Formats: sequence, C-alpha cells, structure tokens
Amino acid sequence: MIEEPAVTTQRRAEVEPRRAGELAQPVARQGAPLAVYDTVTEGMTGWQFLRTKRWFGFTAAAILFAIVCVFLAQWQFDRGQQASADNTIVAANFSAAPVPIEQALPTLGSYDASQNWQRVSITGVYQADDELVVRNRSNGGDNGFEVVTPLQLSDGSIFMVDRGWVAPSPDDPLAPGAIPQSAPGTVDVVVQLRPSEAPNGSGTSAGNQIESITLSRVQQKIGGDLYTGAYGVLDSQSPSAQTGLAPIQTTMPTEDVGTHYSYTLQWLFFALIGFVALGLGMRNEYRRLNSDDPEERARASERLRKRASKPFTDEELEDEEIDGFLPLTRWGISGGAASSAVPVPRAVTPGTRATGVTEEAAEASSAPSNVYIIDAEHEVGDTAP
Repeated sequence: MIEEPAVTTQRRAEVEPRRAGELAQPVARQGAPLAVYDTVTEGMTGWQFLRTKRWFGFTAAAILFAIVCVFLAQWQFDRGQQASADNTIVAANFSAAPVPIEQALPTLGSYDASQNWQRVSITGVYQADDELVVRNRSNGGDNGFEVVTPLQLSDGSIFMVDRGWVAPSPDDPLAPGAIPQSAPGTVDVVVQLRPSEAPNGSGTSAGNQIESITLSRVQQKIGGDLYTGAYGVLDSQSPSAQTGLAPIQTTMPTEDVGTHYSYTLQWLFFALIGFVALGLGMRNEYRRLNSDDPEERARASERLRKRASKPFTDEELEDEEIDGFLPLTRWGISGGAASSAVPVPRAVTPGTRATGVTEEAAEASSAPSNVYIIDAEHEVGDTAP
C-alpha cells in the first residue's frame, strides 16, 4: 500500500468537499484567512435574492440617497433663483438716478432688500471725531481697512458713510495708513445703500477700529439717532473729497448664477448614479447566483466572446510589449483549477484583435468557480465531484 504524501493529506483535511445541498466547510489553520460563503443568498435562483433583508436595505439606501440629493439639488436651484433676483435688483439700482434719503429711508430702521445698491442723495456734515475704521477688508486682493464716517443730517439724525478703503500702515500692519480728512462743513453726497452687516467677532475693539459695519453696535459706540437699517457706500461728493482713499465699488457687482445651476444638475446626476449602482449590483448578484443556469451560461459565453473580439487598448498593447504576453483575464478566464484545461492564448502583437477564445474556454470561464482557501504561501482548490 502506497502512503499518501503528508502534504496532500494535510490539504485534504483543510478543505471539506462540497456535497449536493451543502456548503463546503473549510477547516481553519491558525493565521490562515478562509473563503467566506454568503449564507444569506446561497442556493437562491432567479431574482429571489431581492426579497432578502440585505437587498431591501440596499434599495432603501439608494432611495434615501436619492431623496437627499434631490433636496440638495432643490437647495442649489433656489440659491440660483435668488442670485438671479439679486442681480436684477442690482442692475435696476446701480446706475439709477438718486432719490432723497427721506424718500428712500422714511424711518431710521427702514431698509428693504429691493434697495440694495440704490443711489440716495444726502446733505449733511461729517462728524470726523466719531470716524471708524473696519478691519480686514479686501480691495483688489489686498487686505486693509474701510473708513466709515458719520454724516449728521439737518434734523440731527446720523447716517454712516463708507468713504473708501485704505492700506495698512507700513510701520504697523494692524493699523490703517494715512487717512484723508473728511470735507469740512456741509456736503452733498450720493451714496449706494448697503444693509447693516452681521456681527463679526465679539464686538470688542480697540480705539476707533471695528470688525464689521453692524449698525446696532455702531450706535452703541457713537450714540445719537443713527440709521440702523442701512449705511451708504460713497459714490460722489460735493465739494469733492480729498484723494487717498480707494473707492469701494467701481463696477456693478453680480452674483454667480451658473455655479448654482451646475450644482443642481450634479446633485440630480448623483441621485441617478445611486440607482445605477443598485442596478449593477442586482445584475451582478443575479449572474452569480444563476451561473449554473444554461441560459445564463450562454449569455456569459456571448459576453465573453464580445469582450474578446474588442481591439486591444493602448494599455494592453503596452503590457504585451513589456511582458511578452497578455493574461488570461483579457479573455475573461480566471486562474486556478477552472482554467487549467483552457489553452493559454498565444502572445499577441500590436494591431491584432483578440479572437482566439474557443467555446470550451468560454464555458470553462463561465462555469462555477471552485472553492479556495488562500494564505500567504499556498492556493488550494476544492475539486468538486
């Protein structure tokens, strides 16, 4: 009696043959990873797997993902609509004839979004002693300060005028450079209305510096009957202002609308991708579970034939030139015991087409794969009876 080699005996003990109606039970060796069976869908045929909790979960996740994407798309669409409306308002106001402040702002707290960049005429006297500078304001890509000066009207009310931008001091980047004095006496100015800004920072400031033009905080700082609904960006002044301050806005500002609509389409596309991924997963699971079905095997062979008849890609030709051959996976043939009976395709040359896959090769590649236990040193196949 010839004794079986110890190595072969050990390998047979590590893989239990798969019998009809049973799952192979590989025996674990210490430190060796095992092939894992899908016990949820094993043995199912057709589309039965769609009734499992797993696939109900996958479907629910795709639907939930699509709902979230649709909400985000709607949000971006609304932002685009709002940006379009804002641009329409600015276009109507930016170059329109100025109206008296009493007509534009009948009360100290008056302001409406439809008045954004509206041109308003005011007559008053600058209060230079209460002048403020706003930190961290950008102009042409440079960081600096905006100079905001109170203008007292004849009725005693105060309107804040943003006279312009100044660069930091060469000696101290945290302080503004030389600021031209405001015109003395009565001046006639034309400003463009801007809403009171949201607070920026804690509100504490050193000297006459502030973080934002938040008019309620400005009122607490300088007192008086202050217009708290809006301030004005200086457009023109008589007598003319001294030079030295850069204008705040010289061209009509516009909001980017196309970006919002682009994001809207992207979110809708992402929602579609979720369902496409779900459909591809269903298709692959169907093919895996029905790989023994004659009709599915015929379809798999046809897919393999079409794949093998496609021209080689540049990457494949480059690999063939370097390695001298193309792997069996180019024809849909996997390695292992299933491919041992399939002739290895001859090395190809650039410009040829892959047409050398036989029907036997296609059937072998589409046949159910054998069971394996993979570790760092060995690959063992379970030979099905």
